[in-house]
Amino acid sequence: YEVKQVINYIKAMNYGLERIKEFPMSLRLIKEIHKILLEGTRGRHRTPGEFKKSQNWIGPPGSTIVNATYVPPPPDMMLSLMGDLEKYFYAEDKIPDLVRIALIHAQFETIHPFLDGNGRIGRLFITFYLIWKKILAKPTLYLSFYLKKNRTAYYDLLMKIRTDGDWEQWIKFFLKGIYTTCDEAINTAHEIIKLKERLLLKIYENGITSIYAVRLLDLLFETPLVSGKNAVDVLKISPVAINQLIKKFEQIGILKEITGKQRYRKYMFKD
Repeated sequence: YEVKQVINYIKAMNYGLERIKEFPMSLRLIKEIHKILLEGTRGRHRTPGEFKKSQNWIGPPGSTIVNATYVPPPPDMMLSLMGDLEKYFYAEDKIPDLVRIALIHAQFETIHPFLDGNGRIGRLFITFYLIWKKILAKPTLYLSFYLKKNRTAYYDLLMKIRTDGDWEQWIKFFLKGIYTTCDEAINTAHEIIKLKERLLLKIYENGITSIYAVRLLDLLFETPLVSGKNAVDVLKISPVAINQLIKKFEQIGILKEITGKQRYRKYMFKD
């Protein structure tokens, strides 16, 4: 199920990015994305794409509502609370958008509107919101890793909001996560640029000077697993030419054939 969750996460991300181009940020969109996230996973029987109609709770495995760590609002209150949260997406005030999404995320996790997958959809929503607000152009801010890495603090600070109304510490934690993740993303981007420059030099030094060699390298940075047919379709050159180019890339260590077959071969970007 873990592999399926990753696949669903990518599908949900791509779906949401396309959807928000033409569809407003809304509860309907959240439910559509939730349905994709849970499809074929352990939560597939827990009404994917629909808000809860029975009470849920948070706690260690085997816990009941009696000894739960946290019991979210019941279904009859949840719809009203989610409606208020949706209105807050569009509120006009002086609160910075990064602080606003910190508030929205905490409130969403507190309401816990789905029977399963609230954490996944809540973290994914951060990215959609920032793109919707044009703070991000692409989904390059992966805050989920920071929240999982600091899971204990994440859960503790959310609970302190619920028990003590301590929003300040939560906002500081969230904004630190934004800063840390941005810094890591910038470093990663620099490393990718340096890698590409090094490979371009390697291609040139080995006498591969065709413009299609550069385009094939561009393709590998977008899709690190390619086939000859895929490359032909994208680069618009003949199968003979692409096979020769792929062979040269193999010889200088940029590509590696991974199927062991004579036909329908696939090549992996080694770097």
